[in-house]
Amino acid sequence: MQIGGRKLPAGQRITLIWASANRDETVFGDPDEFRLDRDPASNLLYGSGIHECPGAPLAWLELRIGMEELLARTTWIALVPGNLPKNAVYPAAGFSVLPLRIE
Repeated sequence: MQIGGRKLPAGQRITLIWASANRDETVFGDPDEFRLDRDPASNLLYGSGIHECPGAPLAWLELRIGMEELLARTTWIALVPGNLPKNAVYPAAGFSVLPLRIE
């Protein structure tokens, strides 16, 4: 069989990395950019089909409420100068450290 143009022999083991799938340039042009105009239906963060996370609706609700409350009380959010974000390591995605100044 072939995956992404690469031949795999029968019985070959593969690893699925969801975070990597969400960074596929053929689906998410410029995957390192934060862009609000992306199609959320293409995101695999909460799985897909019968493997979709049953807690996804609760996570979306918590995130929405948290962001609404933060933004209602905030006038400025910026990276702390001189303190770079640190990328999380597999299997996590995003940042393990994100120093922000919130006013």
